[in-house]
Amino acid sequence: MTGRRYPPNRRLAWERLQRGWSYEEVAERIRTEMSHAGEADSGLNANTVRRWETGERWPDPRYRKHLVTILGMTAADLGLLTPDELAMRPQAETLYEFRRLWDMLTGDENGSGWDRASVLRALFGASMLPMVAPLLSLDPQAAHAHGKTIDPDSYTQIVRCQRELYWTSPSRPLYEAAYAHTQLGIGLLRAASGNSRPTLATALAESALLTARLAFFDLSQPAIAERCYDVALAATREAGDHALAAAVLGHMAFIPAFSNDPSGARPLIDAGLQHTWHGVNPMVRSWLHCVASEVDARAGAGAASRHHIDLATNAIDTGSTPPEWLDFYNTGRLHSFAGYSALAAGDHAGAADQLTRALAGLSGHGAKQRSVVLADLATAHRTDGDHAADYLNRAVDALYTDWYGTGLDRVRAVRPVLGDSRQGAQLDERIAALTTGRAALPGS
Repeated sequence: MTGRRYPPNRRLAWERLQRGWSYEEVAERIRTEMSHAGEADSGLNANTVRRWETGERWPDPRYRKHLVTILGMTAADLGLLTPDELAMRPQAETLYEFRRLWDMLTGDENGSGWDRASVLRALFGASMLPMVAPLLSLDPQAAHAHGKTIDPDSYTQIVRCQRELYWTSPSRPLYEAAYAHTQLGIGLLRAASGNSRPTLATALAESALLTARLAFFDLSQPAIAERCYDVALAATREAGDHALAAAVLGHMAFIPAFSNDPSGARPLIDAGLQHTWHGVNPMVRSWLHCVASEVDARAGAGAASRHHIDLATNAIDTGSTPPEWLDFYNTGRLHSFAGYSALAAGDHAGAADQLTRALAGLSGHGAKQRSVVLADLATAHRTDGDHAADYLNRAVDALYTDWYGTGLDRVRAVRPVLGDSRQGAQLDERIAALTTGRAALPGS
């Protein structure tokens, strides 16, 4: 049996897997690219691709350039550069990313009113995130052999505590703490080796996912969230955790979906669904179908949205034990997604029924979602101004108790159903008072 000459290329294998491609499909795509470039047929086959991933062979430069093209990633991110080649990376890349994030946070995209101190704190961490993915898979023998043993249990325990705090703590201070913990995890993972490395990578993925959720859903900062999701996805690859990879990809799909770009969201969901065929708890698959239903609902594809709700309902398994980190999904949240889907299909009566059931099923871990469900109920009763106004006012009440950036966005999106009525004017005053009051709170 032929031994390995190089470290296994887990990054290349992971990216192939996420696209659902076989070894032969990769080889065929490379052969097609070579044909388009006028290059001679080299006899590349599936076994060669397999040997790249196992470390039996190293891809020739003529293949590397085509792997970069078909996978849409850099050679460094695909593990195709040698340590000597990686050492040539310009240090200026970090400064470039810092400036790019500064522009994102202080320019027109910063719609959440972050003050200068908050922006600087966010930049201090987030500016380094784009550089993380190549670092995560450095050979541990070459990294930071400081002689200390890494114990992942304490790090993992803090991740659990921060995840629990998500439902009751102010968003910005928790974001800063979660980010700092993610940054610590990156350093620990780089220094880890042996059996502790996959465990630590899993905890890092959970920490980065939490940080990204805070940035996106609570603080309305998609640019930061996207970089945190990249870290989380890289860590799932290091851990070999298919369930977490599916969850990260599903969350990533919300970014283009909220920007009215369904074509950018659907491939991410498809990639997540590919992971669910590898022994992943059925609740994860059910949640991914719910995400797909929201993507289609936002795109006005009501029938497709409801089809995904049917698939989510069929996939849900209340008798199984879902992953601990899947605390953002249960049967109540399924009703919430189903209600939003029904609204997109024009079934207001069906939406009201589903959303009422969702509201009744909200637990302490669903308090933030209350404002979203109430706003959707206002849409379901849009022909009855008094009922719609009552639901929107209750949504604002919920935001005072459990702040949620996505909830405020939903209230604002539904506000037009009240037109220029007295109730509408009163609601505008309440929203203005809420946002002004939050801006005045330190660390809000």
